[in-house]
Amino acid sequence: MRKIIFYQSNFSQIGGVETMAYNWCWWLRNYFDVTVLYCTGDAERIRKMSRLVKMEKYEEGKTYECDIFIRNSVWGLIPKNIKAKRMIEMRHANYKYLLDKGLLYQQYKDMGIKEIVGCGEFVSKMSHEALGDNPTTIKNILLPRKETNKIIRLISCTRLDPAKGWNRMLKMIDMMRNAGIKFTWDIFTNSTMYKCNYEEVHFYKQRYDIWDYLANADYTVLLSDSEGLPYTIQESLQYQVPCIVTDVGGCTELIKDGVNGYVVPLDMNFDINKIKKIPKCPEYKNGALEKWLNYLGYDGKIIDEKVLIQKFEKEENMKVRVKAMINFNDLEENKHRAVGEVFECSKARCDYLLEHKAIEIVEEIKEETPKVKVEVNIDSKKVAEKIIEVQDKPESTKKKKSSKK
Repeated sequence: MRKIIFYQSNFSQIGGVETMAYNWCWWLRNYFDVTVLYCTGDAERIRKMSRLVKMEKYEEGKTYECDIFIRNSVWGLIPKNIKAKRMIEMRHANYKYLLDKGLLYQQYKDMGIKEIVGCGEFVSKMSHEALGDNPTTIKNILLPRKETNKIIRLISCTRLDPAKGWNRMLKMIDMMRNAGIKFTWDIFTNSTMYKCNYEEVHFYKQRYDIWDYLANADYTVLLSDSEGLPYTIQESLQYQVPCIVTDVGGCTELIKDGVNGYVVPLDMNFDINKIKKIPKCPEYKNGALEKWLNYLGYDGKIIDEKVLIQKFEKEENMKVRVKAMINFNDLEENKHRAVGEVFECSKARCDYLLEHKAIEIVEEIKEETPKVKVEVNIDSKKVAEKIIEVQDKPESTKKKKSSKK
């Protein structure tokens, strides 16, 4: 089996060149006797490489013999005393860019190697422009495509305290990590007391426009000691997001284990692996509006929800012209408002400023109905032809005047 020495001066903890080296060795070790020669590197990266091939630290003064020598690094020491039948140098960077920046010759030292491999057409082209060589283009090797597992996306929108299941949440995190389940957990809360340092968990301030985040989740999680009929679970089901809840109160009225989520015991003694099977949550409507209208004796027509949404959005976006009654800093616009200043703001902002007696309303700005310009295209040629046609008609075809008076 032919021997290859693959030289890389330094192995960083992370980087494309390091990935290339690992993937290259993963494949080529099956066809050649590969030794990786290096000077320095991240300990974990070197350990990972050593599981594939022999790793040897470079020693100056030592002679290295092989069939093929591959230089994969333009940084650091230039290895000497290399005896090989073939000498190959690999190119990964945009050498033209480095040349224009005046950096190329600070890091690149020619070793006299004539066989050059560029990792892509662009890299080969830039290498040719900067150094005048003609690389052979070979793209970087990829590892075989692996079977992947879904990363489970969790969301919680809740206060954080022991009664809301904070300790259970921490336990569930440990259970998922120990089971090797990859996940992210977005927690929207107003709490600042309860935090954790798990990289999978992200805390956000409470917000009311939660719907996009909610709809993107695989589960909503609520692990409380006690609940009535939790809104967050109903809202999740409305967006067809299954839920993981404790076996308390109205949670089991909403969630049927394995159907639209999972019900777990208060002691959290359950098989965490079952959450890897995400139920397909059916459409949820609770009919509450109709029942309230009926209960209150309303017997008219129910307004279409799309009409109401459009009306609400129009009201929210309505602009109001107001006048400042006091001097204040307008935090929304990052401006200072002086007494008597007239300015525009949203309806919601107007209501807030009115509440604090900072303004008075001058007028509501109504949207103007856009004027539609109607263009009539008249073919003058056809009109002229029609006039001539009428004029040229024989007298017999023209309408006769009545002789009757």
